Amino acid sequence: MPRKRPDFSHANLENAINAVLNEGLSKKSAALKFKVSRSTLQHRLKNPESKTTCGPATVLSCEEETILEKWIHECCKKGFPQRKEDLQLSVKQFLDKNQRTSSFLNNYPGIGWYRAFMRRHPKLSTRTSEHVTAASACISEKDIRKWFNDIHQYLKEENLCDILNDPSRIFNGDETGFSLCPKTKTVLAPRGSKDVYEVAVGNSKENLTVMFTFSAAGVMCPPMVVFNYKRIPQDIVNSVPSNWGIGHSESGWMKSETFYEFIANIFHPFLLSNNIKLPVILFVDGHKSHLTYELSKLCTDLQIILIALYPNSTRILQPADVAAFRPLKEGWKRGVVEWRKQNSLSSAVTKKDFAPILEKVINGTIRPDILKNGFRACGLYPWNPDNINFSKCLGKEQVVAEPSDFTNNLSSEMLDLN
Repeated sequence: MPRKRPDFSHANLENAINAVLNEGLSKKSAALKFKVSRSTLQHRLKNPESKTTCGPATVLSCEEETILEKWIHECCKKGFPQRKEDLQLSVKQFLDKNQRTSSFLNNYPGIGWYRAFMRRHPKLSTRTSEHVTAASACISEKDIRKWFNDIHQYLKEENLCDILNDPSRIFNGDETGFSLCPKTKTVLAPRGSKDVYEVAVGNSKENLTVMFTFSAAGVMCPPMVVFNYKRIPQDIVNSVPSNWGIGHSESGWMKSETFYEFIANIFHPFLLSNNIKLPVILFVDGHKSHLTYELSKLCTDLQIILIALYPNSTRILQPADVAAFRPLKEGWKRGVVEWRKQNSLSSAVTKKDFAPILEKVINGTIRPDILKNGFRACGLYPWNPDNINFSKCLGKEQVVAEPSDFTNNLSSEMLDLN
């Protein structure tokens, strides 16, 4: 019978290697102490980069897989728990970007690779994430306060709490849709009229997505308009202001690739041109377009810290929803009406007309005080959950915190850091 391969943990092998290299223990003594094979220990000492597992080489190197593991841990801390599909997609994007071939179909790893990856990284495990219902009525004050404490603890561990003291370094980004044929408002009609109609001019179901980013200092980053084209017609490109971003996707919705382009080509140049101190915090929702490894790596390289708001709480925690989008949407309806008056009441707003109308609406509705009040009402600047109107939280677990304790402790920590 063939000799059975000795079975021992890789943790013991690493401990034995450290004992030989750092503590001066002999190979024989280290092998006996940690119950590992002496020949294996000797091989690893001579070949530190060699594989530690049986079978063919892995598609990603040990170092690359370790980076992925660290990324998963970091994302979880910042409110972006990764799923199996997120990990697989990130590996595909990494392989495609670096033009590396693999045995995977279209470079997309299968369930076998995923299971092997999880075995190689025992510090990771699958968990059932807390599910927040679409109604969002289950969100409680306790949930929101815990989110504030968790995010503050993360920033403290990373020595980043000083950012919370500078409104020019705190941002909120979100996308919203604009109908090319917005719904009509109330109209005047004879008293007693039961059926009053107005002919819709244009396709009432056609919408364009726009990515907006605002700072707690009341400054707005140039937006990005996402068109539902594979290739955008030149006349539409020419209609968009030169400093705005232009994205495209088949659905017209924000995708991970589009958000990547926004960060790289719009948001980061905006930070540099305005001499904003890095790093900065960008609060976003937990949409899947914000979850890929390539995006996380880009943000790390550019010193942009992506932090996810608590799930389904954007009506409470997101300044864009709380303060900015309502006047924007109302302004858009007025802007379309004014455009029709200047052109023809029977004219339909086209994609070529969209950006010029929206630019006028933005200039007429978005004021610094509106944005500042939004961040204050959401507790993001000043960083204080006591500023939030918790009557919006309909969850059962209501907690009344001591406002002075939280505020005083946070203030003293910021003063120490500064």
